[in-house]
Amino acid sequence: MEKIHDIEQYIDTIKNNSDFFKSYYYHSLIDLNLIKLDSILKNGILSKEFIESRGLVSIYTHSSIDIDSKNGDTFVSLSEYKDNCKFCAFFESFALHTLTSLSLMINKQIDATSEGERLTYFDDEVFCFQSINKSNIEGIILPEHLSNLMIKEVNCLPNDLSCFTDYYLNHWLTCVKKYFKYEIPDSYIEELKISYQQLWNIINEYESPGKWIDSIIRVQRKEYGKDIKDVLADLLQYFWSLKYGIENPTYLDIVMKLNKNNLPVYEIKEKGLKRVI
Repeated sequence: MEKIHDIEQYIDTIKNNSDFFKSYYYHSLIDLNLIKLDSILKNGILSKEFIESRGLVSIYTHSSIDIDSKNGDTFVSLSEYKDNCKFCAFFESFALHTLTSLSLMINKQIDATSEGERLTYFDDEVFCFQSINKSNIEGIILPEHLSNLMIKEVNCLPNDLSCFTDYYLNHWLTCVKKYFKYEIPDSYIEELKISYQQLWNIINEYESPGKWIDSIIRVQRKEYGKDIKDVLADLLQYFWSLKYGIENPTYLDIVMKLNKNNLPVYEIKEKGLKRVI
């Protein structure tokens, strides 16, 4: 299960609606985990430091010391669409994240700066110190290839080796249990243990596993029919179905359930921009 990064089909839609896209900053859920969305809609967008101080459920995407994490402990990262956008995922966070993930649309009246806790290699990334109040969230936006996927089809971890350690996965499972208030069935625990061992058997064969984790995941799926992300996504499908009584919920189904304040929800489509509500 790999996150879809093909954005070519959306470029005309962005250009044809450039005034709309330039009106907001965007904060993306790059691991696509909707537990984060619920927390953000209730508490605002918080830095790691704020999340920890308030004792909130938090499934971190990166360690704060990870070179790929530009937020650090005290900043919130945002993307901005600009007229000179080249739609290059190497240098633009809008192309890499906003067009491939669910994003929160943020009022541009907030106090944002081009400098965060660390230097960024994205030309269009800005930062807000500590937090963004939920009153500054003006909508939710996501690409159409994501909205109709079932939860079990959605990638739920980034391809960072640190996210496939027993420490991180135990933290992930603890957060899931705390959020849903259900025990994880033994069948999922056993399947996860087996999948974890399969993955690390493959990892140990690589000279630079951190660099090739996406390849390692593909190898696991090819050899065993399922990778560890599939197992975790199956678990999320089970819990979201249980929480809302929906059989095989889609990603957009759960977004709509979590959007209790009826924020505008938009789909970026190949042939235009659609407001869902």
